[in-house]
Amino acid sequence: MGKITGEYLTFNDVVIVPGYSRVEPSNVDITGKASKRVILPIPMLSSPMDTVTEHRMAIILARFGALGVIHRNMSIDEQVEEVWRVKKANPSLWAELPRVDSPEALEDLLLRLEELGSQAAIVFHGGAPVGVYLALGADPDYWAGKANALVTLLSSVNPAPVTDELGRLMVGAAISPFDHERAVRLEKAGADLLVVDVAHLHNENAVTALKKLSSKISVDLVAGNIGTREAALDLLSRIENIAGLRVGISSGSICSTGEVAGAAVPTLQAVLNTVEALKELGLHGKVPVIADGGIRTPGDAAKAIIAGASSVMVGRFLAGSEEAPGAKVRVGGKVYKAYRGMGSRGARERRYALDRYSKPSKAIEEGVEGLVPYTGSALVKIMEMATGLQAALGYAGASSIEEAWAKGRLARITPIGSREVSPHDVLLG
Repeated sequence: MGKITGEYLTFNDVVIVPGYSRVEPSNVDITGKASKRVILPIPMLSSPMDTVTEHRMAIILARFGALGVIHRNMSIDEQVEEVWRVKKANPSLWAELPRVDSPEALEDLLLRLEELGSQAAIVFHGGAPVGVYLALGADPDYWAGKANALVTLLSSVNPAPVTDELGRLMVGAAISPFDHERAVRLEKAGADLLVVDVAHLHNENAVTALKKLSSKISVDLVAGNIGTREAALDLLSRIENIAGLRVGISSGSICSTGEVAGAAVPTLQAVLNTVEALKELGLHGKVPVIADGGIRTPGDAAKAIIAGASSVMVGRFLAGSEEAPGAKVRVGGKVYKAYRGMGSRGARERRYALDRYSKPSKAIEEGVEGLVPYTGSALVKIMEMATGLQAALGYAGASSIEEAWAKGRLARITPIGSREVSPHDVLLG
């Protein structure tokens, strides 16, 4: 007979306990790690999903301090080409953006953005770049007033591109533990990070295959997904060169594994479990933890970081962006983008997605397909994550991610309390 092993916590179950702070939120250093060698000014990676990350998303993320992970639901040649397109891109923050010489010129720009094929424009003042205007596909009169606010956000975050030793933008790529040729070719193409893309890596065949694969590459290798202390201990004892761990099982908004298979480790709990293992080994902070799944807001990301994560991976958060490869769909006068899980029927119809799930499960769909509101340039989401993280860690009394590990506190909250600390008793527009 099976047994009840414990109680698992989700982001909604806890709140950040406010702590004494010595710094203003704008001065909080949110620099984190995706792996031992990949340092991110904004500790966010995009999920390797075929409606989230190809070269356009990876380029804009890297230009502004985060990292894109190219999905593997394509041929090896196609994925190599996607990596190359990132590596060949201009690393400048302002590359490829239309220029306006004063905020007053924005009104004319609004009429030309679609014609220019852009969702953003750099605003210059006195000959120097002062910010970026974002077109979000909404009422132009409304968004025309957002330029000054964005300038303030940019000056607060002070973004910088993430580049390799040759000055090229950094990029990650998803791999299967069974596809050694793909891994070797992606490393040769210049991928800075290889992310194992398996729904449940703690499987004998997968671990054995990954151990063999790891001996053939020298690029940083992030292993996942896992959710338990035992999985972390097993992987780190059997595979020497793991440079990071991707944790969380079935928390994604389009993942149905928890419903279909009844198996899940919510991302917050997966972080807690993995960090427990790393502390036992004296490796917390040395082997970065990427919290993957269910992160809807910067507050969720901050909770994962306080629990011990070094960075977060997001899918839904970026899926509505212009740079996401999902198709645009107009419904009732509003614009949406297609978004689907990698275990959904649509994703699995492309054969490259099949081995993300174990072979016995190939006939089972473990993801759904749907639409998310179109949000324009990914820049707005990047800035939202950065400034939101600064504010959240500031509330925790931390001036950095490392200090958040030491000083940050999370507290359980009742369901009634959770409702109370959310907007309530008003009609929201």
